[in-house]
Amino acid sequence: MNEKTDIRWLVVGALAGLIAAGYGILRQASGSIDLPDGAVASVNETLISRDNFERAAARVSRTPADASAEDKLRLLQRLVDDELLVQRGVELGMTESDTEVRAAIVNSLIASITAEADSASPTDAELEQYLADNAERFSYTSRVHVEVWETENESVAQEAASALRAGESVPASDDIGQMPDLPPGLVPTDVLRDYLGPAITAAAAEMPDDSSSVFARRGRWLVVHVVAKERDHVTDINSVRNRVLLDYRRSLADDMLESYLENLRQRAEITVTKP
Repeated sequence: MNEKTDIRWLVVGALAGLIAAGYGILRQASGSIDLPDGAVASVNETLISRDNFERAAARVSRTPADASAEDKLRLLQRLVDDELLVQRGVELGMTESDTEVRAAIVNSLIASITAEADSASPTDAELEQYLADNAERFSYTSRVHVEVWETENESVAQEAASALRAGESVPASDDIGQMPDLPPGLVPTDVLRDYLGPAITAAAAEMPDDSSSVFARRGRWLVVHVVAKERDHVTDINSVRNRVLLDYRRSLADDMLESYLENLRQRAEITVTKP
């Protein structure tokens, strides 16, 4: 066992000892200590609210009403220990220097800010309006105009693709030829699948106009050059309702976070220099 592992086990053991000791302290604590309404504990003048206690209970699949007195005390001790560790971390400057701690704080705060958006339940009319306002997000490539060459030699295929990317013609060779019977012009993607297969058709639908790529298919190499594409927009909310709902919530969360950050910016004194 290396030194780093030894230290980790010592820390775990120490924390276990502290928790056990703290549990005993809590068991002996007097119930006559006054706390503000809505608080279940005070740690160095930092309050632990009953709301936080109940949320913690819910996370362990228990509610305060169902838990035994011993379970409640154990959970409260855990919250107290967590607060002690957080406060010690702040004392050590971990919130300023430890990137993982800072990231955890940021992620936790973002989650709390956007929690309402995560559970938003817009009406169908609101979703339909959102779909109409953001039609481009729900568009898809419906037709593709491609030129395709076939060869059994990968190096010949790569040479042909390089020539096309340079704006040149495919070099004449007996080792490569255009795919026969491929319909000219813009072809619906469901028709193109019969010639190129679903995987290559899907890839071609995502390629930029006037781009070329090499694909392997059935022991041969295909050089696919995308000439042009056409996109259609989804208009039937029923066919993409879940997708629109997720996008709606994501957009709402972005707006809530931006509003929150803008408020912080307005209240803060920020000085920056050119990076």
